Amino acid sequence: MFSEIEQPLCRVLAMMERMGIAVDKKYFLELTDELEKIIDGLTKNIYKAAGKEFNINSPLQLQKVLFEDLDISAEGVRKTAKNKTISTAAAELEKLRDAHPIVPLMIDYRELAKLLSTYVLPLPTLIDANTGRIHTTFQQTVAATGRLSSIDPNLQNIPTAETEYGKKVRNGFVAPTGRVLVSCDYSQFELRIAAHITQEPSMIEAFKNDEDIHLRTAIEMFGEKDAASKRRVAKVINFGILYGIGPQRLAESAGISMQEAREYIDQYFALLPNLGKYMDEQERLLEKQGFVETLFGRRRYFRNFHLLNQREKAEAIRQAINMPIQGTQAD
Repeated sequence: MFSEIEQPLCRVLAMMERMGIAVDKKYFLELTDELEKIIDGLTKNIYKAAGKEFNINSPLQLQKVLFEDLDISAEGVRKTAKNKTISTAAAELEKLRDAHPIVPLMIDYRELAKLLSTYVLPLPTLIDANTGRIHTTFQQTVAATGRLSSIDPNLQNIPTAETEYGKKVRNGFVAPTGRVLVSCDYSQFELRIAAHITQEPSMIEAFKNDEDIHLRTAIEMFGEKDAASKRRVAKVINFGILYGIGPQRLAESAGISMQEAREYIDQYFALLPNLGKYMDEQERLLEKQGFVETLFGRRRYFRNFHLLNQREKAEAIRQAINMPIQGTQAD
């Protein structure tokens, strides 16, 4: 493991760190001006919708405006774990998007303010004066699954291109004249590894036939007629199961009821029994030997597993189920 994978990788990562990546400083400065104007406009509209000025970045003040001043119903909104007040986290605001005009304004404000403060403003300051490029540091031995991580700055955490301004942030990373940036990704890598490790016939057949695995799952769970409309739910389940998703998380992610989520999970394991057997086996190995490992022999130890409380054990079991799959992907 060390001599065959980790050691040869050191040389590659050193070259990547030394090479760095070019960013367009002028572009980011212009994007800063653009975002600041939009955020200023959103701020004024939020004050207008609230009927007063307040500290938009204060969760407590926002909570008071939403649920007291504007009397928006908090039904279905979670409370914070720390002081049990009504949460104004992004996921909770999303539930209230249609409840009042101020909510979508707040969602947009937060998204753009985060992009500005986390990426658009800092990135130009990190450009090396000698190379004109940003040089990150890749870490091999920090993530428990064996995945790489990136610091100073974290270039693995750049916004996705799914939103307009997420795409604009990415457009600030450029290639030298005469060259191009290439983006490539493995197709459903973790699901393929899961199919191999569990030897689940249905999954193996789908991949061998180059089928859409999520559509295949939707067909098996919901039938041909409803498969297309249920593909998104099937995708959430396919990926979620590997991360130990429960009924509540599935219900929130797929936009379905808790009862439906429970039924779908039971149905999923009935259709893919080897996956359930794999999960049971990982839990057994964890209890017996205190570690699990990837196909290449990378181990993750869970010290004092038997001394953990029920909640901690459940989390350890979830990690033990996911690690051989995610860790093999990393390897």
